[in-house]
Amino acid sequence: MSKIGLFLGVTVYSRSRIIKDKIFYSFIIMTHNKISNLKVCEYFYNFPLLSSKYLDYKDWKDILELQNNNLNTTSYLDKAINMRKDFNSTRTTYVWNHLNNCYFFVKRKK
Repeated sequence: MSKIGLFLGVTVYSRSRIIKDKIFYSFIIMTHNKISNLKVCEYFYNFPLLSSKYLDYKDWKDILELQNNNLNTTSYLDKAINMRKDFNSTRTTYVWNHLNNCYFFVKRKK
């Protein structure tokens, strides 16, 4: 996780919690600037996600583009908030077109 944080130029946050007699650890990496966001986009361009997380990433990238295209105004916020409502467990829109040419599903030549 430290190497990922270094690559992105961000801090790795850790948390531990005790539930009954077990300790659970979690690590969080947050991109927060143009450089780290660009690195995330480049990474997922080269190594795309296959699950519904790809759809979350795609929407996140669209929001990022809205933000970058509206540097002096917050006019994009309403649209971004509505897009954000369709992330993770609240997602209701599923389109799987990104899997059509996926290397994982394309038949290999013998």
